[in-house]
Amino acid sequence: MRILLLIDEMGQGGAERQMSYLAMELKKAECEVRLIKFYSGVNVYAQDLENNGVTTEIFSSGKNACKRPFVIAKLVRQWKPELVITYKTGTSMSACIARFFTRFNLAVSERNTTQYLTRKERLKFSLYRLADHIVPNSFSQAEFIKKYFPSLLQKVSVITNMIDLDKFKPTINRIEKVYIDIVTVARIAPQKNVLTYLDAISILRDRGINARFHWYGRPEYNDYFSQVNQKCNGLHLEDVITFHGSAQDIAERYREMDIFCLPSLYEGFPNVLCEAMACGLPAVITAVCDSPLIMTDTRFHADPNDPKSIADALERMINLTPEERSSIGRQNRRRIEDLCSPKAFADKYLSLLD
Repeated sequence: MRILLLIDEMGQGGAERQMSYLAMELKKAECEVRLIKFYSGVNVYAQDLENNGVTTEIFSSGKNACKRPFVIAKLVRQWKPELVITYKTGTSMSACIARFFTRFNLAVSERNTTQYLTRKERLKFSLYRLADHIVPNSFSQAEFIKKYFPSLLQKVSVITNMIDLDKFKPTINRIEKVYIDIVTVARIAPQKNVLTYLDAISILRDRGINARFHWYGRPEYNDYFSQVNQKCNGLHLEDVITFHGSAQDIAERYREMDIFCLPSLYEGFPNVLCEAMACGLPAVITAVCDSPLIMTDTRFHADPNDPKSIADALERMINLTPEERSSIGRQNRRRIEDLCSPKAFADKYLSLLD
């Protein structure tokens, strides 16, 4: 079976990671897989893909958004795949337009939860009428489509993210430390609620909580990153939180930590929460979108708009004994094993052909 995977680039992001997982799992299912991207930037998953028999091709002629639908249509006519799967909005919209020029079975993927019905969103979902399948990775996005575009509902199939359970696994021996290490993995962006999180950290520091906070992720907007730095300095948190930038070996970083926290204003189906739980970390989350469906213990759910709520949830977790946190971590691992099975992930995409 021929499966064509299309994405704009393969940088260090959740959608790109899921695309690499999908390519490898489809290959294991004995599909003939082509993974094509349109930008020539670094492919951080290239080695894993090659180790599993998948080569990433670069079609730089499709970098131009106006030309991309024609590039896709030509590629489909030449290779004749049974299914085309697209990730990222620009590529998905281009593939829909390509349907004007040639017929093919198309599944477009939705990787986040839409917050505002903008002109661009209306255009995107208008084009999605040309797709055969719309695949949100979150139930909250499926609810959005149901509310605003009910005529598309028959095309919708939710397929939640998968996790590499061999890569993201608990540490064997946890080191005893004099303070608690709390990690967040996310872009430094307004969606991730960094400014409110800094207020929560300041509250914990003022309560005498002995914790260190670590943030792994690149700044998405320079202006917002400047605001984050100014607030961090203004609250005198330089010795409490460290912004590390992106990390290639993020599984190892999870295993060094004691607690995971995701303070976002909204999410889709957050990869990082699933990865942290797969590594056996107890988690504190803001109760938004699909996060509470993944991590169900309401003691550690917080209001994203209330720094005190975030601080209180973190303090409840910190005040547990190491044995109690380890028990929660083991429960989290079992939850992800049930929810994010690699084989089920690929099988659900293949079932679209039925």
